[in-house]
Amino acid sequence: MSLTGLSSPTAVSTPVRFACFRIGQFSLQMKFTLMVVALALGIGAIVGTVTLDVSSRLINRLHVDHCVQTAALLANKSSPEYQAGENALAELAERMVRTDPLLFVSFMDAEGNLLAAQQGGKKVCPDRSLGGFTPAATIGNPLFKTGDQGLEIPYLDVTYPVLRVVANGGEDGKESGSVLQGYVRIGYSLERTFAEVLATTQLLSGIGVLIAAMTIPLGFFLVRRLAGPLCELASTMGRFADGELEARSHISRSDEIGALARSYNEMADKLEQKHAEISKLNEELEQRVQQRTMQLRELAARDPLTGLYNRRHFNEVLGQCFAEAKRYGTELACMMIDLDHFKAVNDRFGHQIGDDLLVLTAMTISTEMRTSDIAARFGGDEFIILLPQTDTAQARVLAERFTEKLAINMKEQFPACGAKASVGIGCIVDVTTEDADGLIRVADNALYEAKKSDTESIVAREIAV
Repeated sequence: MSLTGLSSPTAVSTPVRFACFRIGQFSLQMKFTLMVVALALGIGAIVGTVTLDVSSRLINRLHVDHCVQTAALLANKSSPEYQAGENALAELAERMVRTDPLLFVSFMDAEGNLLAAQQGGKKVCPDRSLGGFTPAATIGNPLFKTGDQGLEIPYLDVTYPVLRVVANGGEDGKESGSVLQGYVRIGYSLERTFAEVLATTQLLSGIGVLIAAMTIPLGFFLVRRLAGPLCELASTMGRFADGELEARSHISRSDEIGALARSYNEMADKLEQKHAEISKLNEELEQRVQQRTMQLRELAARDPLTGLYNRRHFNEVLGQCFAEAKRYGTELACMMIDLDHFKAVNDRFGHQIGDDLLVLTAMTISTEMRTSDIAARFGGDEFIILLPQTDTAQARVLAERFTEKLAINMKEQFPACGAKASVGIGCIVDVTTEDADGLIRVADNALYEAKKSDTESIVAREIAV
């Protein structure tokens, strides 16, 4: 299922991976699940403990009340039996002891002497202390006992007075009232009480186990509903951070998680838009840099005065063209041009006129040369032209055309300036070495011969203006 700067789709940053629904101890889902389960178990334990305590107290209270009620009923029932004698009391005790949960029943006179008693289905002899006098403070109040009277199970021991109602003219001389005949003492078994408390405990324990068994998967499911979208959103952010700028969250909820997903999508849209704008600007900048670099390279290869290529660039091109001509056996010619008496022009008319004369010569060269030709300022008042695919005859025609045009331009613009243009031509067939500089030396030698000659020749032509 399914964070971060402006990175291009191809640029991969440090991977951010979010595993969904991990069972690892540090996963958000596991932490939330344990928290929910622990909270549910804690609440269940507290509620169960309180419920068990209240239930136990209620059960004990009910049995205590039932014990007292039983003793009161037995005392009321035994009042006539006291008049009938000890045998009648013994029979009553025997019948009552058979009634669950009574463990023993004993009848005593008003002084606390045992009259009749029955314990566990057996008659108790009068000399035994099953009766015994009970302090007045405990009359009618059950006492919890265990391991007494030979009984191993816990029980409630309660003594209750047996009263006889006296009509008018009674023995006590009063008009009406009651006479204490004796006491009835019973042992009320708590085995049923403990059994009920144990059953209640087992029931609550079972309910607690059932709640725990239901809480774990339910808590896991509920937490998954919460942590699942967060894991998906984290995974989407991770893919966006890795360069997948089109990664968007598909969570559609109306709660805080949905608001977070919508905020992320809005942020991703803006970042993607900014990234596109920056990418476009980068492309434009790269194009401008390339254009500027080409312009700078071109400027670096040009002579600042004449605009022709400089000697360094010319040597680079010459090396390439010379190697190609040698490899493929094609023609290659070189034309060198020198302005004679140029120093005299500078001395007489100034360097500005001299510079203008150089510019005029460069303009004439640029006008008359072909597109494939390479012209450069070789140094000072010397110019050089490289003529690919050109033999000596073709180079001579270009030289004649150039000298004629230059003579016309000089006459028009500098009529008072006397200068000569000497041209020397060299062809690759005349080069005896394997280096490109040999072609320049051939043309330079031809230029030297042209300077010495006062007439035209096939190799060079001199022009006086």
